[in-house]
Amino acid sequence: MSDLNLSLAALFVASVVSLLVTPGPVTLLVVRAGLAGGMRHALQTIAGTNAASLVLIGVSVLLIQGLLVLDDGVLLGVRLLGCGYIVWMAWGMVHEARQRPSPHGSDSVPVPARAGFVRGFVLGLSNPKDIIFFASFLPQFIGVLPTPGHSLVVLTGLWIVLDFGTLGLLAWLLRSLVRPGAQRQLLRGASLLLLLIGVGGGLHALYALAQRF
Repeated sequence: MSDLNLSLAALFVASVVSLLVTPGPVTLLVVRAGLAGGMRHALQTIAGTNAASLVLIGVSVLLIQGLLVLDDGVLLGVRLLGCGYIVWMAWGMVHEARQRPSPHGSDSVPVPARAGFVRGFVLGLSNPKDIIFFASFLPQFIGVLPTPGHSLVVLTGLWIVLDFGTLGLLAWLLRSLVRPGAQRQLLRGASLLLLLIGVGGGLHALYALAQRF
């Protein structure tokens, strides 16, 4: 690792952390899983979203190397389906967040039965814009090592560590520092924001699809 470009690697770390803490579907889902079901559910969700991101990184590498070509119309169609899934999932979250507190008088949030790896994985794959993001993002840091293949291995490894570390820490901090009553309000807010992201993304995809005809 003596040939590692430390300044470029540090820039990659800062960029990824900034991306992960910015409110988006994945971050909101992980935060909600931590508030609703505890750290076990949060880590299961992170594992799912991380696995999805590895799939997208793999597709992006194929695009970078010219081994795969994706039609814009296909991407828009998949994006529309993904946004539909986000809306469906977020609507269920809103309903769960509106449930009354337990009969024992606790303000704790009921654990959603659908939280975990599968939901995280499907959500992570639901936005094909991430394929384009990785395809344009990774080449900027391909020089962390002299060999592109080794660089991709290092960048992917850093992504896995940063993804688990940043999202896990965020979920733990919110669950530990926010009072139970405020957790319920935060849970509702995260669910509504995720719903708005899904609706907004779907409308944008419909507009882009209409422009093609």
